[in-house]
Amino acid sequence: MKRKLLFILALLPLFTQGQGLEKNDIGVLGGASYYMGDFNLGQQFYKPSGAIGILFRHNLNEFYSFKIAGLYGQVQGNHVNTSYYLPDIQPPANFSHQVLQINASAEIGFMPFSTKPANNYNFSPYVTIGGGVALINEKIIFNIPFGIGIKYSPFNRWTFGAEWRLHKTLNDNIDNYITKNNTKKLTIHNNDWIGVGGFFVSYRLVKSGAVCPAYY
Repeated sequence: MKRKLLFILALLPLFTQGQGLEKNDIGVLGGASYYMGDFNLGQQFYKPSGAIGILFRHNLNEFYSFKIAGLYGQVQGNHVNTSYYLPDIQPPANFSHQVLQINASAEIGFMPFSTKPANNYNFSPYVTIGGGVALINEKIIFNIPFGIGIKYSPFNRWTFGAEWRLHKTLNDNIDNYITKNNTKKLTIHNNDWIGVGGFFVSYRLVKSGAVCPAYY
């Protein structure tokens, strides 16, 4: 099942090859994924695991882009009663889950950005926000990813960058522990999180006959 999903994600860029490829990027990403929730209240990059993925980016202009990304990683954690108390928890309180996720998000740059060698717009920080789904422990979990990043284009058509995202999930059971409460507000507040940080490299696709690659 997981191999089939990864194969589908790998084919995503092929479905968009008929429309304005001079504005489209494909790439790969790698880094670390981690968990925040009842067992980890706020430590970033807690028990990180390796993560890899692919991305497709459609650049609307020099400031705004739309991105679809697929990622495969892992989240894990454990709780020690000496750290802080959680009611009705039975040792050993630990978990480790593989994560397969796909998300669509907007990128909003703080500076104009282009991969054209003739331009000086080859660096920009940006923010990103969107929506996605993840397959964790054989359950589909919806999430809201948001984060920050930087991108730099040292060569014609190539972009290198780094990005850090937090995914607010709509689930409180990733760690196999459900917080007991009686209000909807607390339920939303206690939902678990997934963090992802890493690096990416992408290539601007060429649309045959659209423009001479030497000047793009």
